[in-house]
Amino acid sequence: MTALGVPVALLMPALAGRLRTLRPLVFGLTAFSAASYLGLALAPHAGALLWVALLALGQGAFPLILTTIGLRARTAEGTVALSAFAQSTGYVIAALGPLLVGVLYEATGGWTAPIGFLLVALAVQAVAGMAIARPRFIEDER
Repeated sequence: MTALGVPVALLMPALAGRLRTLRPLVFGLTAFSAASYLGLALAPHAGALLWVALLALGQGAFPLILTTIGLRARTAEGTVALSAFAQSTGYVIAALGPLLVGVLYEATGGWTAPIGFLLVALAVQAVAGMAIARPRFIEDER
């Protein structure tokens, strides 16, 4: 996963900086992750390498979001404010993910509920991603 994920992460800032809207990227990265989770749920052994590759591509959403912080602010102050909000909120939510997946697995004894939870999280990612993907600036929101 790392062998594919690192080049994708390095590509995201350059790609995001060239696009007028980030919506196709957000949609594509979310779709890769969703396909990976569905593949793991439906055929975990048959397509394991494909599911890992799709997940590695989908994980490009993280560097995309970090890049978007800088793209959505006109000033250093705006970047700091947006970064503080996005990263503090995002890391708290992300820290709970593995715990919730583990709790769901232990409670149900299988992977259906944890993968369902991850798919719901991707739906939230898609909605939030589409909102931040529009070409606008934080300073214009005041």
